[in-house]
Amino acid sequence: MGVHEARDLAARVAERLSTTRGTRVSVDSARQLPAGASRATYAATVVDDAGTPEPIIIRAVPAAEDDGGLGAEAEVLKAAADAGVPVPKILDAGLDDDSVLGFPYLAMNFIGGESIPRRILRDDTYASARERFVGQCGGILARVHRIDAAQTPGLEELVDPIDALRELFPREFDAMPAGLVLATQWLVANPPPSSPRTCVVHGDFRLGNLLVDADGVAAVLDWELVHIGDPVEDLGWLCAKAWRFGGSTPVAGMGERAALLDAYAEVAGWRPTEEALRWWELYATVRWGLICALQASRHLDGIERSVELAAIGRRSAEQEFDALLDLGIVSPEVVTDPLTVETPGPDEEPHGSPSSLELLEALGEFLRSDSVTGEMSPQVKFHTRVAGNVVDVVRRQVLLGATHAAESAQRLAALGVADQRALCDALRSGELDGADEKVRAAIAADVRARLLVANPKYFAVPHP
Repeated sequence: MGVHEARDLAARVAERLSTTRGTRVSVDSARQLPAGASRATYAATVVDDAGTPEPIIIRAVPAAEDDGGLGAEAEVLKAAADAGVPVPKILDAGLDDDSVLGFPYLAMNFIGGESIPRRILRDDTYASARERFVGQCGGILARVHRIDAAQTPGLEELVDPIDALRELFPREFDAMPAGLVLATQWLVANPPPSSPRTCVVHGDFRLGNLLVDADGVAAVLDWELVHIGDPVEDLGWLCAKAWRFGGSTPVAGMGERAALLDAYAEVAGWRPTEEALRWWELYATVRWGLICALQASRHLDGIERSVELAAIGRRSAEQEFDALLDLGIVSPEVVTDPLTVETPGPDEEPHGSPSSLELLEALGEFLRSDSVTGEMSPQVKFHTRVAGNVVDVVRRQVLLGATHAAESAQRLAALGVADQRALCDALRSGELDGADEKVRAAIAADVRARLLVANPKYFAVPHP
C-alpha cells in the first residue's frame, strides 16, 4: 500500500474518531509499517481542532472472513492493562463489515520504542534496556498470567499441547518434515512437569512483539495468538532460538534461563523448572516450523500473494536443524556458502550464456543495489531485500539440487522408503525407529541439505 492509500485509510479512522469524540479530528500523516506477515499495521498522526498532534497505530486484517481475532485481542488488551501489563490503549475498534475501513481494525495510542530486534540487540541506545530485559520480561509474563480469564471470554483453551498443534495446523502437522516429526515424538514421550494451573497465555511473547525504549520494555504488542494454556509456554517461546536473532544467550539473546525463571518467580510466587522450560523451547521450535509452513501456504493458496510469506516457508529448515540440535543428533558448525565458491553449475546447453546461475546472480545484485532501494518506502525496501534472499536460495538450489536429490534418494532407499513423505509415514507408524542411528543419520543429512540451500549461515548460530 502506498502513502496515498495509507493516508486515505487513516482519514477514515480519523473521521470515526471525530464522531466518537465529538470534536474534529483530521490526518496529518500516515504510512504502512514494514512488519507483520498476517496483519497490516499503519502509523498515523492525527490532529484536533487546536492542532495538537496525536500519534496513533492502526492494526488491520484486510483479508479476514470474520473479525480476524481483533475482538478477542481488544478484550484481552483491556484485561492486560488491568493486570499491570504495559499495553497500548484502544481508541477505536471496527470489528465487522460495517467498519469504516470495510474490514476489521483496531486504533490504538502510539507508544514510543523500538521493535526491530537487531537494533534492540546491538544499538548503544538500548544498552541499559538489555541489562534489564530478562528481569522485566519475567515480571511482565507473571502479570500476563494473572489476567482474569473471566474478562476475556471466548479464548480457546489448549489443553494438550501436541493436540493443539494438530488442531491449529492440521495440514502442516500432517506434512511436517522428518526433523520435526522426530522432535514431536520426543515431546510426546517426555512430557514436562505440569504447571500449577492454566491461565491466559500471550502466545507470541518475543522480540519483534515488544516495544523497547532506553529504559526497557515499554509495551507488549500483537496479542492475536492469546489463549488459555500452560504459562511456561510463553517462557519457552521467548527463549526459542528463532527469537534470539543471532544472540548468544537463550532469553532473546540477552540473558540466561535461570535469571528469567527467578524474575518470574518473584512476581508469580512459583518457579517453573528448567526441565519444563526446555521442553517448551523445543515445542516452540516445532510450532514455529509449522507456522513457517502455514505462512507459505497462504501465498501458495493465493490467499495473500507475498514474497515474504513464500520465503518464510524455507525457514522450516532452520527449525528442523534446531530440533536436531536439541535432540543431540547434530552439532553447530561453520559452513561455507556454496555461492562463495566457484563450483560449476548444471550443463546449460543449448541455452547459451549467461547461465541460469549468472542470471540469478545479476538479479540478486540488482535487487540489493542502492539505485533500486534508495527511494523505496521501508515496506517495499524490506520486501525487496527478502526477494534478494529468495534469489540466493534459488541459486543454491540450481547449483546443488540435483546432487542433493540423488544423495537423498540413496539414503532413503537404504531405509526402504521411497521419498520424504514415506519416511515421515514410516516414522509415525513405527515401521522406522526414530532412535535408530541410521535413521537419524539419514534425516540429519537431509536436513543439512535443506539448510545448506535455505540459509548456510544458520549452521554456526549459537545454540546455548
